[in-house]
Amino acid sequence: MALKKLSVIILLAGILLTACVKEPPVPVEKLFINGVIYTANQTQQVVTSIGITQDRLLYVGHAQDAKAVISSDTEIIDLKGKMVIPGLHDVHIHLPGIVETDNCDLAGQPFSLTDMIPRLQQCISRLNLLEGEWLTVAQWSYYTGNAPSETFPTIRSALDKVSQTHPIVLLADDGHHGAVNSFAMSLATDKKGLNIGLSKTTLNNEFAHLKALIGVDNAGEPNGVINEDARKIVNLPNLWGYPEIDLTIYNKIAQRLAASGITSVMDAALRADEIANFAKWAAQSPLTYRMTAAFYADFDDYRPNADQPISVDALMADLTAIQQRHEGVLNLKIDTAKIFVDGVIEGDPYSFPPMLPNAASLNNYLQPIFAIDSESEILSVVGYVDTDSDICVAVREKGAQSVSGSFDQSFLAEHGFLASQCFESNGILEKEYEFIYHYTLALHAAGVNIHSHAIGDRAVRVALDTFEAAREANPDSDANFSIAHAQIIHPDDILRIADLDVAIAFTYSWIEPTTEYQMYVTPFIEPTFSEEDLYDPLGYVYKNTYPAASVLKAGGILVAGSDAPVEERDPRPMLNIEKAVTRTNDTTGRIFNVDERVSVRDTLDAYTIKGAQMLEQDNITGSLEVGKKADFVILDQDLLTLEAGGNSHRISDTKILSTWFDGREIYSMPDEKN
Repeated sequence: MALKKLSVIILLAGILLTACVKEPPVPVEKLFINGVIYTANQTQQVVTSIGITQDRLLYVGHAQDAKAVISSDTEIIDLKGKMVIPGLHDVHIHLPGIVETDNCDLAGQPFSLTDMIPRLQQCISRLNLLEGEWLTVAQWSYYTGNAPSETFPTIRSALDKVSQTHPIVLLADDGHHGAVNSFAMSLATDKKGLNIGLSKTTLNNEFAHLKALIGVDNAGEPNGVINEDARKIVNLPNLWGYPEIDLTIYNKIAQRLAASGITSVMDAALRADEIANFAKWAAQSPLTYRMTAAFYADFDDYRPNADQPISVDALMADLTAIQQRHEGVLNLKIDTAKIFVDGVIEGDPYSFPPMLPNAASLNNYLQPIFAIDSESEILSVVGYVDTDSDICVAVREKGAQSVSGSFDQSFLAEHGFLASQCFESNGILEKEYEFIYHYTLALHAAGVNIHSHAIGDRAVRVALDTFEAAREANPDSDANFSIAHAQIIHPDDILRIADLDVAIAFTYSWIEPTTEYQMYVTPFIEPTFSEEDLYDPLGYVYKNTYPAASVLKAGGILVAGSDAPVEERDPRPMLNIEKAVTRTNDTTGRIFNVDERVSVRDTLDAYTIKGAQMLEQDNITGSLEVGKKADFVILDQDLLTLEAGGNSHRISDTKILSTWFDGREIYSMPDEKN
């Protein structure tokens, strides 16, 4: 509701400001003419000319009508048919991760376990790591590559081959998955801080509560895969692998954003020290983008002891202190908090038994039995465990503690699957529901916007339930709600998203369907025995994955978040726009649910005015309207013409020619003048 109120206010302000154009107080300093200028105003208007003075737009219209706003001193800039759009808003990004460093980095590229070994050994040599020092490997691709072999049947065995004298951690480019070697496992500590190591024994005892997050081999030993909060038990030096924000990193972030046409962002999860670093450098070198920081904390640090609930009061006190400490920093605001409702929806077909997804699902995950072609390394499903069978019912009646390693192995020999596969799961919430509920209510009551990570359909529903409860408890709060990712949304929740004015931050490039990726997801949700099953128009996954058009049609708010550095450090806005419009795999030509495609205009709105509304700055930016800030981007292609001509697949080829922020050019494509 807060977003709708703002839109009405902005519309009225726009009308008043437009009226002022007839007699501007001063002529425009720069007049851009002969362009295809998408305004992102309420009528999705296209004009041919804009005029700016200092940091503001003073004219939006057509060159032939601009005589009243120019003088002999006005600089006329001929766009020569190029397209202009408002400055892009990436409302879900992780700024420290979008720049390359000199650390060990796999750049999101797929590696087999065999091929990964020399690459990591080179890192140890290049970094001159002493024995006992951590090798932290960034941008590991969890979803591609990693095929085991006879020599290296698990990722743990491959990392042990890299080194047995260095603890090694692979940090996945999604921020949720990880993998470690035996040395790192030996460093695991329990809730009391005692070093007990991670092994089959400790996994079944002290770390039993983390079983859903730790992969195992066919003997029940940890296989190296260690996800989400389970990564903390080995005492990693850095959970996400992001560099410290020094002045060099700070400046590189600004350069990458400007080169991408991004003039406003929300960093979706910043800790107190990271916010402090941004504020420090912004005081020295002002931000060249509008930055919203979503406060995030290591919530377990707010438990009085390991077995007690997280203190919401302590969290709120710290957030308030952070807001007060950094109040007044130009172009930086801290008015949002991040909540992880669940994890991710990809399972691990290479674990034995296959590791189930941990995203919160409305239905229990299936237990697929995978086969791997030794030559092509292609995965296939050869069967499913019948969890409703008499034998599985009997196993569940005995309880998880009865499934000893020896029993599981004899059970496997007799039945062809492990007894542990008889147990069912519908994923987990990142933290206990009571915390998610009470933290959401406390934030909303305090007027803090809430940005919830929700991947599975149950997680989306939990987020909506808590949003609804928060609004009922504090109906006068101006705080707004947003959900990041929303990979699978149950159809019953689409209208709720609209009714609650929840902004959905899809990462549209993830819609592109690839068989390799879908094998990590679909077989765990519905029976999948062929590639065609992955793209069954009647399938639940196919119909309800990133349902962008359905959300929009219901009256929901689409915004855009790259989630960079996930997959790539580059935010890739043009690729995201293309995939929202086409939902097409360029190699295979497959379209992932044609009914959920979104138009270029609506996708541009998601990246501009709707993002500005979510960040509560649409009174000054997000559209090209008189009186607003002169934040805009010049492109080398007309996206609207590409769409009209059936060439939307070329949108990702679009180059950012220049980026303007506060009326000044902050980026110009090398060797190209506009």
